[in-house]
Amino acid sequence: MTGNSGAAWAAAKPAARRAGIFVAGGLLLWMLATPAASAAPGQAQDLDVQAGNAPAELRCPVHRYRHRGRAWRRHHSGAVVEMPGSDELAELPPLAATPHQDIALSGDDGFDGSRPLTMALWGDSHTASNFFSDEMTRSLGLSGDQVQPTFIPATMGRLGVRLPVRKFCLSDGWKHDYAYVTREDHITVAKGLGDISSHVQGSYLWVDFRAFGSTPDLEGLDVLFEPPAPGAKVQVGVSVDGGAEHVVALDPSAQGVLRITPDHPLSIVKLRLVAGKVVLQGFVPHYNTKPKLYFDTFAIPGATAHAWKVLDPDYLRNRGDGTRYDLVIMEYGTNEGNDRHFDAGKYESDLRVSLQNLRDAYPGAMCVLVGPPDRGVLIPRSRRHKHRRAARAHLDLLKYAKIHERIGEIQRAVGRDYSCAYWSWQDAMGGPGAAYNWMRRSPVLMGHDLTHLTMPGYQLSAKIFTQDIGLAALLARRPQMAKAQTAGPAAAQEAARAQSAVVMNAAPRVDSAPRKPAP
Repeated sequence: MTGNSGAAWAAAKPAARRAGIFVAGGLLLWMLATPAASAAPGQAQDLDVQAGNAPAELRCPVHRYRHRGRAWRRHHSGAVVEMPGSDELAELPPLAATPHQDIALSGDDGFDGSRPLTMALWGDSHTASNFFSDEMTRSLGLSGDQVQPTFIPATMGRLGVRLPVRKFCLSDGWKHDYAYVTREDHITVAKGLGDISSHVQGSYLWVDFRAFGSTPDLEGLDVLFEPPAPGAKVQVGVSVDGGAEHVVALDPSAQGVLRITPDHPLSIVKLRLVAGKVVLQGFVPHYNTKPKLYFDTFAIPGATAHAWKVLDPDYLRNRGDGTRYDLVIMEYGTNEGNDRHFDAGKYESDLRVSLQNLRDAYPGAMCVLVGPPDRGVLIPRSRRHKHRRAARAHLDLLKYAKIHERIGEIQRAVGRDYSCAYWSWQDAMGGPGAAYNWMRRSPVLMGHDLTHLTMPGYQLSAKIFTQDIGLAALLARRPQMAKAQTAGPAAAQEAARAQSAVVMNAAPRVDSAPRKPAP
């Protein structure tokens, strides 16, 4: 503008001024909708942002969404159910002695001592709450800030899932999709085995990534999304720590990664759908500090190993940051055993396909299969108070315990063919029928549904598991291997031979439960 242009603008007609405002506003919106940087084919789409000042607490808008759960005390038939009484339990065989499961892990020849031990756990509701994972790290003497995830799945809003973030806010309009329920083959899913999508304009997801403490520790964040179809228009708004929102058009030619790089460490990222349909697959955090352990937990209530049967292992391996795990843990079986038409032969054949895909995705990792814990049977109250003697003859209090035992036998046998060790959660509890015993312990170790454990039950199980697989010795091996690799190949080989002789039960033995059911 020239010096007198302001006066000319003021003297202009109102209609002309409105037209000028419209044109300027449209130009601004066009500029905001343009991605900060175009992605080269096969590369991440970069977004450099100026972060604001993170608030002390992320506050979510109030909305009407509510989880609707079903009370455990109701049987599927509608009858009220309860624990078997002492008279029913007295007829069960005594529990067997709980053996120490000395799990010999193999496949660690490619240990890279320059980085922390890296492991992942996939499972169902037994591990989704992270009680199991958290106790594993505590058993190793690690605090929360010494353990970091390499990948945060997009399972926000799923009941029963606790993620390694401080807090999140999720609007209505999002839909969860999980690999374990699909009937298709070779699906393109990230290692969280699920995604979250929305086509509702204005849908938002806000995440505070300060899992521990209040100090920001992320130097960047990758947002993994499903690349839009050619010609599709997908725009999302991105803001960091209260800074200005950047409206980004997701690039179909990118590898489905939006790389957010702030001008200083970030805490809170807010995503908002502006146009189109977005499918989020997870987040890859980039930390300023290196932990002592990388540990990912990808567990979803209701999940089965079927997810591994239908996924594309090549896509999974190359998705995101390409993390190479030293140890992979697969914990499934309870939901497979809940099938009224459970077929052991079909389960075995499906498990082989699942483990083949696991090995294709992570060929050099050590592997442990975790069998389902013991499970009891709740009795409809009417059977307890009417014709109890006749009804008791038709009850099998070990119905699910026997199925879980069979599932464990299959996992043990099939796992050998894929270099996967096996840990029996049921045996660690005391064997078939132990669920009733754990229900009568103090503190109570079994949930009232006789399917899930209480928090102390999961914590005790995790302590036993951590000891049985020798995780403490495995973690201690890391810095020694790093020193040996620095000294040279010969020293590294000598360190590997020395460490192979470490006794796996590095921690004191933890007793799981009394050997006989409580009276």
